[in-house]
Amino acid sequence: MTKQAENEALQSYNMLGSGTSVSGKLNSNGNLRIDGSFEGELSIEGKLVIGSTGSVTGSVRCAAAEIEGKVKTDSMTVAGLLSLKSTAEVEGEIMIEKLYIEQGAVFNGTCNMTRERV
Repeated sequence: MTKQAENEALQSYNMLGSGTSVSGKLNSNGNLRIDGSFEGELSIEGKLVIGSTGSVTGSVRCAAAEIEGKVKTDSMTVAGLLSLKSTAEVEGEIMIEKLYIEQGAVFNGTCNMTRERV
């Protein structure tokens, strides 16, 4: 993939809409927004956004994440910033570089932080 194609992929959003349910393994070179439900393994090279109606159960690997919905994970690795909005509910083990939690967000689990990109 050319550098221009990589940049275009990271600037666009793939979307899993509200009312849609998917299970399995999903890989994306770009960004992904989930307003429906996903169960399985996510590998996103860009930013993962889980909307307020969205839910993810399974393992997650991404460059950055913004969560408004629900996540239940045995392993979530975010290379950059993980942002938990006030409506977020996250349960499980996360490994991150940076963490931002708004008042009202719920996090139950373990968090490992590193200064190096994970």
